[in-house]
Amino acid sequence: MKTNEIIRIIIFSLIGAIIMFLGQPLLYRLKILRILNMDVEAWINNHYILGGTVVFAVSVLSTVIWYLITANAKAHKAEEVAKWELVWWLFLLFPLLSLFLAIGFFKGSDDALGPLTIFLCLTYYYYFGCQLQPVPWGLKFVPPGSIKLRSFFGE
Repeated sequence: MKTNEIIRIIIFSLIGAIIMFLGQPLLYRLKILRILNMDVEAWINNHYILGGTVVFAVSVLSTVIWYLITANAKAHKAEEVAKWELVWWLFLLFPLLSLFLAIGFFKGSDDALGPLTIFLCLTYYYYFGCQLQPVPWGLKFVPPGSIKLRSFFGE
């Protein structure tokens, strides 16, 4: 991995962490999103932070592993790229399973289930966003939506 690739992953991770652990809980604390049947601060500390940490950590770990294994990958033919698509989809299962785990075990309140699901899905989308990181040319368009995301950023 090149230094700029590592820096991009760190920056994406920091932005994701700020949104996940400061911005989203603030919406509950300011009562923009309401939880009626339990103490908001207790729910954030006991359920939201734990569930968010699980999803975020698994997403970051999956992203880092994806880049470590593709950094030296050789994919010049369509058949080789197709094999890497399967690997990418398998790595996508880890954040997806962590999302289900967090929603199922850490929801704490039925009032919070809708917004929690949305926020955790946004964190899950982090995994897609990080796919903008530089990877070998033949693999940079493997993740779904990467063509549109890369064109948005002028790549």
